[in-house]
Amino acid sequence: MSRSEATPVPAQAERAVAHVEQWLMPCPDLKQQRFLLSGRHAIVLWLDGLVKEERLQHAMATVIAQDMSLHTRRRGPDPEHHGLTPALSVREVEKLEDALEAMFDGQAVLFVDGERRAYTWDVEEPPGRSIDRPENEPTLQGPQEAFVESLGLNLAMLRKRLKTRQFKVETLEIGQRSRTRVAILYMEGVVKPELVEEARERLQRIQVDAVIDLNVIREYVTDSPFSLFPTTEETERPERVASGILQGRVGVMVDGAPMCMMVPVTFTMCLSSPEDYYMHYTLALPLRLLRHLMFWSAVLLPSLYVSLLTYNQDLVPTPLLVSVAAQHTGIPFPTVVEALGMMIAFEALREAGTRLPRAVGQSVSIVGTLIIGDAAVRAGLVSPGMVIVVSATGVASFTLPALGLVQAARLLQFPFVIAASFFGLYGVLLLGIILVGRLASLRSFGVPYLSPVAPNIPEDMKDVVIRAPWWWMRRRPRQFETLESTRAGGRRLYPRRSGP
Repeated sequence: MSRSEATPVPAQAERAVAHVEQWLMPCPDLKQQRFLLSGRHAIVLWLDGLVKEERLQHAMATVIAQDMSLHTRRRGPDPEHHGLTPALSVREVEKLEDALEAMFDGQAVLFVDGERRAYTWDVEEPPGRSIDRPENEPTLQGPQEAFVESLGLNLAMLRKRLKTRQFKVETLEIGQRSRTRVAILYMEGVVKPELVEEARERLQRIQVDAVIDLNVIREYVTDSPFSLFPTTEETERPERVASGILQGRVGVMVDGAPMCMMVPVTFTMCLSSPEDYYMHYTLALPLRLLRHLMFWSAVLLPSLYVSLLTYNQDLVPTPLLVSVAAQHTGIPFPTVVEALGMMIAFEALREAGTRLPRAVGQSVSIVGTLIIGDAAVRAGLVSPGMVIVVSATGVASFTLPALGLVQAARLLQFPFVIAASFFGLYGVLLLGIILVGRLASLRSFGVPYLSPVAPNIPEDMKDVVIRAPWWWMRRRPRQFETLESTRAGGRRLYPRRSGP
C-alpha cells in the first residue's frame, strides 16, 4: 500500500483502536490501557512481550501527572502536552499503518480523542538473550563478547570499539511481510565509495517475503551463488567486524541474526583465526602454515590414498606397500568403495553429533567413530589404514576456522576420490588444476578471491601466510582500494635505555 492510500488516524480514539483490532484479530497479545487526558478519552496500545512494562507504566503515570499539573495551573486543557514524556523517544504519526509498524517494533501508541495523529513511545524491550562468549569462534585470548539477536545491542558493541564520527550505519527494511531491519556498516573516508554503493544496490534489489536469517541476505548478494567456497565472511565477534571495517570493508547486519557479514573476502582470510592477532606474531606463522596444510589434506588425503593403492603402487616405498597390502587381504570391497563407505559413515556421525544436544553430541561423534571403526576393522570390512586416513581427514577439517571452508572441503573429498579411482594421480592432478582455476576466477564484490597471491600484491603479503607485527603493517590492504591507505601510527616505539 502506498503512503497516499494509507489510513489516516481518526479523530476518535475508539475508532482508531477498532481499526487496529480489526487488522490484528485474533491477537491475544494486543494490550490496551484507557484513561483521561484533559477530560478526553486516551487509549494506549502495545503488544505484550515486546515492551518493558515498567517503562510503559512509568510513561503513562508521568503523562497523567503532567496533565493534572498543567490543567491545574492553566485552568483548562492543553492539547499538546501529552506527547511530551520525559526519558522517552516520542514520535508523531498520522497514518494508522505507521502506528501499527511502531507496535511491531516494540513501541506503545497513544491515541487521544480530538486529534488526528498518534504518539509512539519508545518502550521497546524485545525478547532476547544477553551477551555471552563466542561459541563458533572461541579463543583463549582476546575479547570474549559475541553478537546477539538484537541489532541495537550489536551496534552498541561496535560503537564501543569505533568511537569516531566516520563510522557510519545505514539501515533499510527488507522483506515485504517481515520488514526486517538490515544495517550497512562502513568507515567513511576509508572505504571505497563504489563498494558501499554496490552493497547498497544489491540489498535494495532483494525482493522476498521475509528475512529470517543472515543467510537469506548472503544468498541474494553473493557473487557466485553456485560456488562451494564462501565469498562472504560471517563472524560473531564484534572486534573482527571493527577490524574489517577499519581495513576498508563493508559489514551487513540483520536484526534477529547473531552474526555479521563482511564483504569482500578472500581465500586467505578464511584460513586466518582471530587468535592470530591476540598472540605474538612469531607464533602465528606456524599455525597459519598448519591451516593451509590441513585444508589441502582435508581435500586430497583420501584421494591420494586411493590413487596410490589402485594405480600408483610404484610410488609407495616397498616396506610400506607390503604392510598396506597385507591389511587389504580379505577385504571384500575395492579401495574406492571402502573409502567412500568410510567417508559417508564419518560424515553421518559428525552430522549426528551436530544435531544432538551438546552434552550427548560430542560423545556420539567421538565414541561412535571409535566403536564403528574398530568394529568395521574386526569384521574385515575396511582396513586399519583406511580408518586412519579418514580419521586424519576429519581432524584436518576441524582445524579450519571458517565454517564455509570446512563444508567446502568436506564436499570436495568425494569428487577427488572418484577421480582418483578412475585415473589415479593424473585424475587428482587434473581436478586440482580445475579447482585452482575456479578459485582464481571467483570474485567477492569485485576483489579477486585469491588476492593478494593472484594477482600478486607484495605489500599485502604481510598478513597472508605470516602475520607481521602491528608496527610493520603501516598500510591498509591495497586489494580493497581504500581512500586512506595509511593507518594511523605504524611506527615502532623503542624503549629508552637506562644508564650510560
